[in-house]
Amino acid sequence: MKNRFVVASLVALCAFPAASFARVWLGGDVGVTGGALAGTSPIGIYGGLSTRSFPVGLELGYQFLSANPAHLGMFTASALYRTSLPRVRGLHFLARLGLADIRGEQNPPNATFVRNSLRPIIGAGVSYRVMRRWDVRGEYDVIIDPRTLGGPAQNADELLVGMTYQFAAH
Repeated sequence: MKNRFVVASLVALCAFPAASFARVWLGGDVGVTGGALAGTSPIGIYGGLSTRSFPVGLELGYQFLSANPAHLGMFTASALYRTSLPRVRGLHFLARLGLADIRGEQNPPNATFVRNSLRPIIGAGVSYRVMRRWDVRGEYDVIIDPRTLGGPAQNADELLVGMTYQFAAH
């Protein structure tokens, strides 16, 4: 059910760019993890919406983290701050603050090493315009204490690289 909700939300974001005040984007990323999520390999999709006059937008995403040792997935909802860096045309600074909902299937029972949890996520990164509507994006995110089973409390970090398509030129 949640997968359908995420897909429906991303489709709605894609349909909204007809409004001239909106900036809408959709993208995907891959990365590496450390800390509490070490050993997982995130592959994700995301979509967002903001107004042209305000630099903070809403971004929703889903990451498939790993099939081993358990099927782990993470839904994210974040406020994403984006501002241009004046010295390099097309370069933008990104800052993220939001929530990550980590879910694992227990197959076989008790195989998951991360409890199902809703945790804060913070991050920073850059994006660079490579073509009129395409950006390359690099980001470092930290998930605060995703509650591992049988281990010490520690944060999880992700280093992500991806491509973003901007539906409305800006």
